[in-house]
Amino acid sequence: MSRHLCLSIGAMPFHTVMQLVSTFPLVEVRLDLIEPDHGKIELLAMQCREWIATCRSGNHTEHERTELLSAAIRSGATYVDIEYETESAYRQPLVDLAKKYGCKIIISYHNYELTPDIETLNLIVKRSKETGADCVKIAVTANSPADCARIMSLYDRHKHIIAFAMGDVGKITRIAAPFLGAGFTFASIDEAHITAPGQLTASQMEVIYRIMEQ
Repeated sequence: MSRHLCLSIGAMPFHTVMQLVSTFPLVEVRLDLIEPDHGKIELLAMQCREWIATCRSGNHTEHERTELLSAAIRSGATYVDIEYETESAYRQPLVDLAKKYGCKIIISYHNYELTPDIETLNLIVKRSKETGADCVKIAVTANSPADCARIMSLYDRHKHIIAFAMGDVGKITRIAAPFLGAGFTFASIDEAHITAPGQLTASQMEVIYRIMEQ
């Protein structure tokens, strides 16, 4: 798989997850979608090469999410994804634990309705880095080409970010992200297991990158 891609994995049987994490060089494991216990997290960690531990809000309490992410950090996750909106009481212990275990911290901001103005986006990046982010992920929703241009302009101002727009309009930003400065971009294993709006499959992205690199 291309060095540009991170395979996002969720909502599938655990044995399938185990097969995928051992096959791909970089994966994001959506702990909120696969319902693991601590023992399963340790098994996953032994199979992964490099991996991002992510646990989105919705299916778990903040305490439960903190416990799952803490288990992933202790098991050797390469990155831990902590949501920008997470309260300091939950965020700071995860940041401290990640630093203790040498786990890189991604602070992620998501907006499923629109793309904020550039001043707001710059402030989100600044505040995320102040709270301990090694990398800032900005995932917004594009409703126009201008939204795509705005999110991609962040690469001119900031380093160590992954910024793209969700939705059909924003697909170009997912493709372009690694060429603008992102360490990687996200893809799904197939169309049935897309974990965010507008996400392309790994095979689709591979074809696009192969053409671009030629």
